[in-house]
Amino acid sequence: MKYQVHKFGGSSLANAERIAVLKSILNGQHEIIVVSAVQGTTSSLQQALDLAKKTDEYTKTLTQLEKTHTTIANHLLSKQQAESFITALKKDIAEIQDILHAIKLTGGYSTEIQNLILGYGELWSAKIVADYLSSFHNVLYLDASKVLFVYEKNNMLCIDWEKSQQALDEFLKNKSFDQIVITGYIAATLEGKRTTLGRNGSDFSSAIFAKLFRAVSLTIWTDVDGIFTADPNRVRAAFVIDSLSYEEALELAYFGAKVLHPMTIAPVLAENIPIYIKNSFNPKMKGTHIAATAAASPYLIKGLTCIDDIALVNIEGAGMIGVSGIAARVFEVLHQANISVILISQASSEHSICFAVANAYADLAVKALQEDMQFEIERKQIESIIADKQCAILAVVGDGMIGAIGVSGKLCSALAKANINIRAISQGSSERNISVVIKNSDVNKALQVVHAGFYLSAKTISVGLIGPGHVGGALLQQFKEAMQPLQEKYQVNLCVRGIMSSHKMLLSHDKMDLKNWQDDLSQSGQTADLEIFANHIVADDIPHAVLIDCTANQAIADRYLDFIEKGLHVITPNKRANSGDLDFYKKLKTLAQKKNRYYLYEATVCAGLPVINTLQDILKTGDEVTKIEGIVSGTLSYIFNEMAKGRVFSDVVIEAKQRGFTEPDPREDLSGLDFARKIVCLARELGYDVRLEQIDVYNLVPSELQKCSVEEFLDKLPAYDEKMSAFTAEANAKKEKLCYVGMIDHSGHVNVSLNSFPENHPFARMQGSDNMIIFHTKRYCEQPLVIQGPGAGADVTAAGIFADLLRLVSSLS
Repeated sequence: MKYQVHKFGGSSLANAERIAVLKSILNGQHEIIVVSAVQGTTSSLQQALDLAKKTDEYTKTLTQLEKTHTTIANHLLSKQQAESFITALKKDIAEIQDILHAIKLTGGYSTEIQNLILGYGELWSAKIVADYLSSFHNVLYLDASKVLFVYEKNNMLCIDWEKSQQALDEFLKNKSFDQIVITGYIAATLEGKRTTLGRNGSDFSSAIFAKLFRAVSLTIWTDVDGIFTADPNRVRAAFVIDSLSYEEALELAYFGAKVLHPMTIAPVLAENIPIYIKNSFNPKMKGTHIAATAAASPYLIKGLTCIDDIALVNIEGAGMIGVSGIAARVFEVLHQANISVILISQASSEHSICFAVANAYADLAVKALQEDMQFEIERKQIESIIADKQCAILAVVGDGMIGAIGVSGKLCSALAKANINIRAISQGSSERNISVVIKNSDVNKALQVVHAGFYLSAKTISVGLIGPGHVGGALLQQFKEAMQPLQEKYQVNLCVRGIMSSHKMLLSHDKMDLKNWQDDLSQSGQTADLEIFANHIVADDIPHAVLIDCTANQAIADRYLDFIEKGLHVITPNKRANSGDLDFYKKLKTLAQKKNRYYLYEATVCAGLPVINTLQDILKTGDEVTKIEGIVSGTLSYIFNEMAKGRVFSDVVIEAKQRGFTEPDPREDLSGLDFARKIVCLARELGYDVRLEQIDVYNLVPSELQKCSVEEFLDKLPAYDEKMSAFTAEANAKKEKLCYVGMIDHSGHVNVSLNSFPENHPFARMQGSDNMIIFHTKRYCEQPLVIQGPGAGADVTAAGIFADLLRLVSSLS
């Protein structure tokens, strides 16, 4: 007979409605149905046991259990069946109450009593399910403790297969049936006393009976769609794995995957019985298929899982070098203390050995080893035996890793880019598992970055934007237009989670809908708070986070060190940090490198033109810059290009202000200070320790107009047109063009001045508000490298920032 085994967990039996669903899932032919207790029952029985040691409150728990099961029986069963079940239930409750009363008197209970009490839940649920299904098919009810016999050996639970098979065959003798409903979780000792298979033992029960019945399949029905690539509560992009090998499933289960218990694999593996993990709430879903050989997968790895709250015990000392049997001695000590080792790693120098155990056993492990190695410790041959309890194990699993090159490198690289330190690493000889020990606090981020690193999910980055003005607003518009194409074509997920203006901020746990961000921000009741904002953008469940500063605010630039310390990458067009205090600038660059964070600032000079990156590439390739010339202000470029046409200075300045080319106060542009900041940024990029106050800057604002109001300045500016026109006329006489330029020479000297250039010079051919940078290098000596284009405007500046963001994402991939 070809039997199919089905196992239903507690969530699938939570109430009468859920149990009724079983009829539509099952076909009624040659089916073995193994059931857990009704959801919450085993926990309630354990609670009653614990309460009984100190109070009478356990009676309330028993009353609730009786009510729950009575309600289910009355809803599902015929009147006669329900009455029979409720009578038996009351008898069981009375027996339990007597036992709990005895526990109250004695103040404790034995393991045998605990196993006896905890097994009642499956007896009740199996009887209800069997009675319900018997209305449709020929159904047998089987108490597993009558046929399943177990014993302990070396602290491990073992099955007496021969005795169990004989008992099962005897039970089935001369019986006909369509379905058998069997209690999960419970079994019997060799002496016939009821016991349990341990928590989550119903999965184990189903695998045991699949082997005893020589079933063609085992389907485990849960409340999820299958085994996921990672815990979906921690990795939003996790998805169901279609197919696993037994070995892959075993590794995932051992290292913490909750859907499947590790002990479930062994019985079915021996008989080559396939397992299906399916969702009783969504039975049409394909689920996960587990067999001897998994279907082909496009990915190197199948899944990630983790064990939280473990301790890493480290033994260190020169006395271990060259001494054979140290690892065996450690294992023997831990074995004698009944401590299970989850992972072990030893340095090739043999100077240290470390292993991972559950937190609960850390102190015991250290104490046992210190006692055993007291002789070596006293003689300083062993320097220390310590436990770090703030750890977790992350495991990467997949048959595709076998023989594959670079898997460990990709894993370590993904963690390093997320600033996650690996405390220990271990790989099994089968190569289908790599496990790393990391800090407990890094687990969520680690799962995210490794999942993304192996192409199991989009490259996700948490984005926070400060300064949603002209440039910031344009950038958000570009984000809105580009998000879907980036996701579809390049698996890049830009998750904008925060926008902050000078007064308000808008925060979102998930990706913001940018359709109405202006309205959402204006209606936000959250006052701008830079500390809260930055902490929010650094999300545990998103692997990477970037803060984009679109302001020109010194106070925000002063916080860049704090942002990087928090784990944020920083992108900005704000020139303050790169042109301000030299010591701060150096600390910023050093800290970014030390913390493995990116600090990107392409848009600080000439907006969206590729100036900074081009200069960095020139230097990285070993070229030597001998001189840089630049017109790096769109406003000043426009003013002098118009004056070259014969227009007067004041008219052009007023027009430039009206067209939005200048700052609200045009003197900010005409002073040359902003221009000088950009030149300082370039000089520092070359390695020169230049300070802003050291630069010779030609100020176009007359000294007597520097402190008056904007209106007064504009009214009095025409009085200086003659002077500016004289400069233009002088240049024209030499057939040259007047330009406002910055220059850095080979010695690091920097100046910002008003100069004229011959007609064949690139500056003389500029039009409109274009910017231009000219790089003179040893390689570009006869003909310098020229970069020209719009160097101002919200859209082009935003494009430069966006390009930096995409460079960041590419670097993190």
